This record gives sequence, structure tokens and C-alpha cells, in this order.
Amino acid sequence: MDEMIQEQSSQPAGEKPVLSYKHKVLIVGDTRMHYWAEDLKEAFVHVGATASVLPLVPKRLEERWFEFRKGFMNFDVDEPVIQRIRDQVTQANPQLILFLDPFGMEPAFFKAIQRDLKRSAILAAWFSDCRRTSWKGIQCFDHVFYSDSSMQESLKKVREGEKKGLKYLPLAVNEKRFQPGGVKARKNKIVFAGSLTETRLKILNRLRLRGVPVEWYGPQTHGFWNRLTNQKLDHSDLSRLYQEFAITLNLPRRPKNLNGINFRVFEVAACQNLLLTKWVPDLELQFDPYEEVVVYRDWDEVPLVFRSMMYDPYRAEDIALNGRKRVIQHHTYRHRVQTILTTLGQKAC
Repeated sequence: MDEMIQEQSSQPAGEKPVLSYKHKVLIVGDTRMHYWAEDLKEAFVHVGATASVLPLVPKRLEERWFEFRKGFMNFDVDEPVIQRIRDQVTQANPQLILFLDPFGMEPAFFKAIQRDLKRSAILAAWFSDCRRTSWKGIQCFDHVFYSDSSMQESLKKVREGEKKGLKYLPLAVNEKRFQPGGVKARKNKIVFAGSLTETRLKILNRLRLRGVPVEWYGPQTHGFWNRLTNQKLDHSDLSRLYQEFAITLNLPRRPKNLNGINFRVFEVAACQNLLLTKWVPDLELQFDPYEEVVVYRDWDEVPLVFRSMMYDPYRAEDIALNGRKRVIQHHTYRHRVQTILTTLGQKAC
């Protein structure tokens, strides 16, 4: 494979040179959940790649019915969906295939992809949550990127002796989708915007009973009727809600996030709004608590933190401004693509 090219032009003094990648990239993921696949594609195009997205969504009636009953797609090797994916990968003929949370696929499927292709391709995976990282399919990838440090131990057990094939890669944000502006004044309340699980609803109601002015928006994930009728919030709805309220509350969802931070942290900070999030070990790797985000360690602290921020709104604005600066400088998808390319360059290019 041709070597990556380092572009020195238009770079501020002291910053690392930008890597370009003049090859075909295929991003594979369930675009209903991995809405950020398009953001990642845009970042690859920015560095010169020919990038495309292969959506893992059911098309046949039996595929939809299986997913409705089981809650996930059927990726058994004999299923038509597997052959459909193989055909699309072959047609794209990429040099890099990046799978987003590739749960449920058998090792035989990944080996078949390599056989189908006319030339060898790098197979990489990026896990955005902690589910099933001990799954045997992990062994089929040249590189595995993980967004939560709690995955390290389970990944090392499956890929023993392959330190170069593992890389911590936190999540990111598209700064064009999430940015300040469009809201004249903020309500002096806390908002939660996201999937409303039973656990999250209990927490939000408990906060309201304790006198915290909190509102919540998003689809309820429990109950047949709720799952059938509720619509997810799109990025424009989220951006508006993040900015309409004085503080945005982040409720990590276990077991998807253990040590890591979710997309909401980056999105709220990019909107230059004050984020109140639970402290987790990875948070301090990406942000400066109390200077760029506000944290709590248990629920008793939430009312106290809210009142202190309302008492000192100038301090709250400074923290929100610092959070946005951090995101723009370190946590966009372009930054993540640069990390991916640097990692690939150590072994495969």
C-alpha cells in the first residue's frame, strides 16, 4: 500500500502535520444507531480518501421481523444479509474497511470478505460501547479501536501479544452539526435529552422531587407501544435543546459506558452549553473537570451543583466556553481520523 503523505502547509506553528490518505475507505455500521458514520465519512474525505458508508439495516421482510422480535439483526453466515454485505464490500473494493460496533458477526464472515476482495484490505473496528468486547470476532481485525478504557483487559485477553493492534480512541463530535447560536435566552433549568430508559426516568423524577427544575425529552425505550411509536431526537433537535437550558444533564448508560464518556459530553460542549455529567475515569483524559465541564459523583451533589452554577452565571459561561474550545481543538472527527491514520501507519502502510 502506498505510504500516507504528510501535509505541512496551512498548519499552525507547533501543531502536528496533517496526514492525508489517498485510498478507498468503507465504513460499515447500523446507520440508525451509528448516525455518526456520515460524520466519519466526511472526515476521511477531508484527508483525501474516497469514502462511503455501507448501512447495516434490514431490507427483507423476514430480516425486519427477526430484528423486531429479537432486537438485533440476524448475521448468521447463511443469511441473505451476509451475502448482500459481501457483495457491497466487493463492489466498493476498499483498502480500509472500518466496522462500527461489529457485534454478532462470525469470524468466517470477515475471512470471506478478505477472500472476496481483489486486493488485501485493512480491517479495523471501532467500538463505541462496552458490550461483548470478548467476542471471538475481535481476532479478525488488524486494528481495534475502543472508546472506553474498561475494554482494555477483555481485549488484551482475546488479542494477547498484539499491543500494536489495540488503540484507545474516544468518541467525538461534528462541530458543524453542534455549535452555539440560534437561541436568544436560556431557561434556568436542567435538561436531559436522550433515550428515556426506566432507570433514567426514575433518576429524573427523583431529582424533580428534590426540587431540581429538570425537564426531559426523548423516546422511551421500554414498553411495546413506546418502542413502536417514539421517534428519536435528531441532531438539530438536540442542538436546540442543549442551548435552550442553562445546564444539560448527562446520564451515562450502563453497561454501554463504564469508564468512558458518551457522545452527549462532546455534543453539549460543542454547543457551548454547561454540561453536568457523572465523574468517570476517562473524563479527565479528555476534559478538565470544573474548568471545562461540571461533574457530580453521586445524586446528592446534583441540586448543590445546580444552585451554585445559577448563583454564579458568569462562572458557568466561562466553563461552557472552555469546554467548546477543548472540543474544537481536540475532539472532532477530523482529530479521530488523524489518530486512526497514525495508528495504521505504524503497522500497515
